[in-house]
Amino acid sequence: MNLPEPLPGLVIRYNYLWRKDELEGFSEGDKDRPCAIILASSKTGKVTVIPITHSPPEPGEEHLSIEIPVEICRQCGLDEDGNYVRLGEANRFIWPGSHMRPLPSDPSRMHYGMLPKEFFDSVLSQVIALVEKSRVSLTKRE
Repeated sequence: MNLPEPLPGLVIRYNYLWRKDELEGFSEGDKDRPCAIILASSKTGKVTVIPITHSPPEPGEEHLSIEIPVEICRQCGLDEDGNYVRLGEANRFIWPGSHMRPLPSDPSRMHYGMLPKEFFDSVLSQVIALVEKSRVSLTKRE
């Protein structure tokens, strides 16, 4: 298995657990999906990811998502069916964890690619702004 170094901006395949599902008692996500690493600590081994989904944001929640431009989807190895990074919640786990999954298109890999620095920096700054307003839910999966 080709296990990459957990770098901020790397898009991995992961069994993401939505906060609402955790609150309902679930311990596994309903499906595997691309997730972007936003924080990785070499000291603790903990990695924080945010989900990428095809679902557009609900009305009134547009500030909690960023649509990924098609060119960036191509660069990262994502499909071009409309992808949105969700900013208002995250999962944290110890790398590599038991919830990482192989890519359907290449079972030897668990990562799609890197988000371009400029796009990642924009995503990260918006996540930080939401954290400062206590608007990000964190699900710990250890």
